[in-house]
Amino acid sequence: MKKLLIGILVISFSFSSFSQTSYYYPPGYFGLFSNQSTSARAQGMGFTTLTKPGIENSFYNPSSIGNSKAPIQVYANYANGHSYRPKSRYYFAGGAFKVTDKFTVGLSYFSYQNPDPVWTTIIGWQTFDTDFFSQRAISLVAAYEIMEGLQAGLSANMMQENAVNGEKTNSDFVPSLGLQYERAIQFFKSEKIKNQQLVGAMSLYNFIFQGKTSQSYQDANAEGYLPIILRLGGGYSFQLPLKLQLIHDKSYFKGTAQAVDLRLDLQYQDYLPGGPENITDHELNTSFGIGAEAWFFERIALRMGYFTEKGPSGEQEDGDLWVTGNRAGFSWGYGTLIPTYLLSKEKIPFDMEVNFVTGKQITSLNEKIYTHPAIFTENTFQFSFGLNLLWR
Repeated sequence: MKKLLIGILVISFSFSSFSQTSYYYPPGYFGLFSNQSTSARAQGMGFTTLTKPGIENSFYNPSSIGNSKAPIQVYANYANGHSYRPKSRYYFAGGAFKVTDKFTVGLSYFSYQNPDPVWTTIIGWQTFDTDFFSQRAISLVAAYEIMEGLQAGLSANMMQENAVNGEKTNSDFVPSLGLQYERAIQFFKSEKIKNQQLVGAMSLYNFIFQGKTSQSYQDANAEGYLPIILRLGGGYSFQLPLKLQLIHDKSYFKGTAQAVDLRLDLQYQDYLPGGPENITDHELNTSFGIGAEAWFFERIALRMGYFTEKGPSGEQEDGDLWVTGNRAGFSWGYGTLIPTYLLSKEKIPFDMEVNFVTGKQITSLNEKIYTHPAIFTENTFQFSFGLNLLWR
């Protein structure tokens, strides 16, 4: 299977001068930069990670840890992978601690793993068969409240790729900056619309503009592209009264607001110029996400979103390969906040938020032109699970 797929790519390169068809090589650490969310909540809302609080979004915006109200956060997330890397998996774990009311620190681990990958590893125009491919980022994060509602964050990301049977092929240090601002507003003047909040956020990943990463394995050496990523986001939330007698005496809903909390988030991402001179990925590599969320009685959440990504896929008038850099589609999610602190009569010092994403993957396959091998089309189910422990 691997030789067949490589053969398809070789043939495509051979005829590129005639058909103007080219294959998109993703940037270095493509697994970590594929917009696969580290948060099941954000993934269900169109991958809008930038404006959400919590350690689970810190890889995309380090300032997010400061806006969490919990003095201690512990989070773990799992998601299956990419549409044309069907066996790949994503793992995330992290924790954050409020040192003071204004200063928060955190530590996280984000991993992309692909056991028995379909594709071979290509370094310096040499190909290597591999039974295991992985990338990881270990991040030290800090956030500080500059003024009321405004959080600034900084993260130090130690990244490593093990591209051939788990052996190290490259590593880099990539810092990231982020801002997140939240304030109360009165956009709609109505007694029924309460707790209106406006959120704005931005982040700059790889703000030192280190555009190159070096890969090496045995006698093969290559210079890869390390993207500089700008993300901008905004959000609006409010609360509407909602009464339901069915839950009135249930301990699960004890002390909750008799209301539904609604939220809308937007996010834009773009690659900035930088990297090797022959790389022009920043001219096309953009994405946009929109997400909506409804929390019923502070306990049950329903989510939906839409995500679109335009990558430098090499699409021309004469057609394209069946692997592209483009994605577009809807995402869905749901979750619940389990009040373990109250249910245990204050013996368990934290509450648990559990979130899921189940549905069809947002695909990167060119379905309009090509019939794809079954190994890709049989693995289109998207599953993501997140567990958040929030100390009281």
